[in-house]
Parts: sequence; structure tokens; C-alpha cells
Amino acid sequence: MRKPKPYYSQETLEPSRSVGFLMKRCGVLMTQVAEKRFQRLPISFTQWLALIGLAQHEHVSATRLSEDLGHDMGALTRVVDELERRGLARRERSRKDRRAVEIAITAEGRRHALEGKRLVVELLNELVEPFSEAEVDTLIALMQRLLGHLQQAAGASTALPSLAGLVKAARPRARRTANPET
Repeated sequence: MRKPKPYYSQETLEPSRSVGFLMKRCGVLMTQVAEKRFQRLPISFTQWLALIGLAQHEHVSATRLSEDLGHDMGALTRVVDELERRGLARRERSRKDRRAVEIAITAEGRRHALEGKRLVVELLNELVEPFSEAEVDTLIALMQRLLGHLQQAAGASTALPSLAGLVKAARPRARRTANPET
């Protein structure tokens, strides 16, 4: 089987048609819009991302949380410090390895995570409103495939990061796609 002709070339590559540029730009704009929405809450969108990541695990290492969020360790440390100062998260010695420290969400942190999730669900529903359900399912399936391909290229696990459940949570009703692997 012959390898398909490359889609991009140096002559044809332009930002408005670059998968990488468009995904990055959408991510930046999504964060900016979400941060504005979160101004009415006592936590920022960035803090909410950390809380929702912590809510997915009973205890998690800073390294794992950093990887899930795409934050460098310095930035993550500042976020966790603030969450801990406000009683929304706590650092604990690992039960498996007493030398290691893990981060856990508190009951108050869970309450804030749930409150923020309502805002994110509203925002995501607004963003996909112009599209049909089939188009949203297709977009998600294509992005999941691209994510898996990128994770393989990076040498990472092909499992979706724990924060991927946000997209599912925003959908008004659960439906299976034709091929859940994609």
C-alpha cells in the first residue's frame, strides 16, 4: 500500500488551514472565554481545571496532574499552593511510597469543581450550538483520533487524558458513536 501524498507543503502551509495553528488558537480563545466566565466564581478557570483533575483521582502526583493539565511544574505548584491555602486541595504523603507527596481534593474543592463544571457545560453547549449533533460527534471523533496519533508520536499512552470527560459532560444526552475507538 502506497503512502498517501502529504497534505501540507512548504508552499501551501498557511495558518488559516493549519491543524496545529487552528487547534492552538481555539485552545487559547477557549481559555480566555472561560476565564472571563469564571470571574463570577471564587476560583479561576485554571484553578478549576486543577480541581476537576483532582476530582478524577483519589490522590494524584504533581507530575501526573501536570501532564494532564499541560502545565509546567512551576505553574502547577503555584496553582496547588493557592488551592491548598484556600482549603480546596491538600498535599499528603503517598500511601504507596512515603517519600512521595500526592495531591487530593477536599470536600470544599469538590463543591467548587461542581459549580465550575456547570459554567463549562454552559460554555461548551454555546460553542457547539451552531453544529448538528452528528457534526459535533464527528468533530469529537476526529479530535480523539488526532489526539491518539499525537500521543503515539510523543511516546505517550493513547488513553485520553482524564479531563476529556468534560466534552461528554457537556452533551445533553449520551449517545454512542459508530466507532468509539476513533
